[in-house]
Amino acid sequence: MHNRFQHILVGFLIIVTIASCKGLQKETIIYRNDFEGGNLSRIIDGKIEEYNGSKVIGRYSQSGFLLKLDSLPKHNMVQISFDLYIHDTWDGNAIKPEGPDIWIMNIDGWSAVYSTFANGLCTNCSQAFPVVQPSHVNGGFVFFDNKPNSNAIKTDLPGACKLKDSKEGTSMYKILRTFEHTESTLDIGCYAQLEDPDTANKNCNESWSVDNMMVKVIEFK
Repeated sequence: MHNRFQHILVGFLIIVTIASCKGLQKETIIYRNDFEGGNLSRIIDGKIEEYNGSKVIGRYSQSGFLLKLDSLPKHNMVQISFDLYIHDTWDGNAIKPEGPDIWIMNIDGWSAVYSTFANGLCTNCSQAFPVVQPSHVNGGFVFFDNKPNSNAIKTDLPGACKLKDSKEGTSMYKILRTFEHTESTLDIGCYAQLEDPDTANKNCNESWSVDNMMVKVIEFK
């Protein structure tokens, strides 16, 4: 009986602890967009295109967009998540003139993601992602070497232009970043730095788009 009472007491304490911990954190969704309604409010340089039966923000090549949010409730952290589509022929860590092909996300002007991706026809290529920042060596950037499509959620999607008839023309990644933040405004910029000797067809050869974007603020009480 004594052991049974101890087990009941321990279980009760665990439940109380979990319940009390849940009260320490409050999450509030401040932005959610699947772009199906064509809503581009709060977005600078936004554009909508249909890809694989769904509307996405994009496609972009060298350029990108800026999401500006204000009047954020009191919080300690921000979490950003979305689907990133890497379309067609990205060359990852390759050297010029083919690469490197870099995708970027800036938060309030600082770099949250600065990483290379390899996709499509690239052979003997490597990419940095899921490592999101390069190393600094002798005043320059050195990207981590991972296999093409590392940590991709899907790799069997059709391309958007150059590889539109290929079932392995696009890879989808889940971008998820959580960081400390207390300001009432938030700027999220998504861009790319892409190298391609075929400048006339650059947007067809390598591009990207975003879907299912969500931004949460997290408050610890």
